[in-house]
Amino acid sequence: METAIIGLLGVLIGLLINEHFRRRNRIETYSSHIFDKRVKIYEELYSKVSDCSSIISDLIENSKYSKEERHEIVSIAVHNIAEYGDNNSFYLNEHIVVQYMTLMIGVEDIYYIESADEKEQEIQRVWKHLRDTKKMIKKESGIEELDKLFKSITQAKHKSYIIDYYNELEKEQRKREKKQ
Repeated sequence: METAIIGLLGVLIGLLINEHFRRRNRIETYSSHIFDKRVKIYEELYSKVSDCSSIISDLIENSKYSKEERHEIVSIAVHNIAEYGDNNSFYLNEHIVVQYMTLMIGVEDIYYIESADEKEQEIQRVWKHLRDTKKMIKKESGIEELDKLFKSITQAKHKSYIIDYYNELEKEQRKREKKQ
């Protein structure tokens, strides 16, 4: 009788272990496909967000636009990126959606700010928002982690006066962001 119970328990444990590994294998199979699809979607989103930087620059610096034209340019940019987000919402993190959807808010009004200090603050706020959005997209897509992995594998240490200067600027930027 004991032998039958031990045999039955062995079969049940074997079935549970088999089911565990079968499910895990299925998840790994799907996750590769989903990861590839997400990277492609986030790559295109990153490109769309990057396109916003030229629109932002143009709206801040170009005097030829009327208030209505500025509003129309922002509306088109927001509509374009919103449509992309709606079409790919299944794969996009909702925090990322909130971040990029608010990217262009108020940009059309910066040109008309009279106070130089206030205008500069708004410009800095918009550029920081853009940098943060790009950083979030890289992090969410997994590219940031892959970049760290590749750096640890290759252990490349780039040296030049340009890279040194860039690293110094980056360090200063982090200090400024900590103060805020």
